[in-house]
Amino acid sequence: MRAGLFQYKIKWEDKKHNRAKILKLIESSDIRGVDWIIFPEMSLSGFTNNIKYSTLNEDDLNFFSLIAKRYNVNISFGGVEERQNKIITLNRNGERISEYSKINLFVSAKEDKFYKKGKKTITFDLEGFKVTPFICFDIRFPVLFWKTSANTSLYVVIAAWPYKRINHWTSLLQARAIENQAYVIGVNSIGEDEDGNEYKGYSLCYSPSGDLLLDCQSREGMGAVDIVSDVVADLRTRFKIPR
Repeated sequence: MRAGLFQYKIKWEDKKHNRAKILKLIESSDIRGVDWIIFPEMSLSGFTNNIKYSTLNEDDLNFFSLIAKRYNVNISFGGVEERQNKIITLNRNGERISEYSKINLFVSAKEDKFYKKGKKTITFDLEGFKVTPFICFDIRFPVLFWKTSANTSLYVVIAAWPYKRINHWTSLLQARAIENQAYVIGVNSIGEDEDGNEYKGYSLCYSPSGDLLLDCQSREGMGAVDIVSDVVADLRTRFKIPR
């Protein structure tokens, strides 16, 4: 599978601007052969506790569905529905095939005061992979990953992770890959929020052995990486870790 990690400079709480920016960047990207495009947390608004801007409406959902159908690609994106911070995945026909609600809300940013926490993990099939999605702060809770590792070959984490703690982001993604012997893809935001927090991307992909396969650094647009599901099974056969 060829995965596209899409990071861009989000204009906080301005969906119209951000939809236009996404389309412009996609049109200028080489998406030939890409099977799956992944966007950051709260993809159209940036991370905000303002429910008016973070909540997905019909236009937002249709926007991503049309991209999926136009480019014949699976898409994962973030946004709020029913006061839950979600990652939603669409198939190539623009149909919803998965949704996960963030379990561990970021208390330091008062996320728990505005949103409701999710209650369960989910795993879904995509292009030969068993995919388990998480959102941002979830990555600090390894037990969530351990409990799902037996049936997961790829973890995807979308985030709005501040640059001042970027070493935590890179280290935790790599650790989740190594300890679970699974691919880990992390897609992060670029930009600045109303509180002055700076986001610089560094969307990454790690192999099941913890090798860095892709580092988007702070470049806007899509970085692509080829991953192979058989690599997971092969590693787990050669180097067994009880699960």
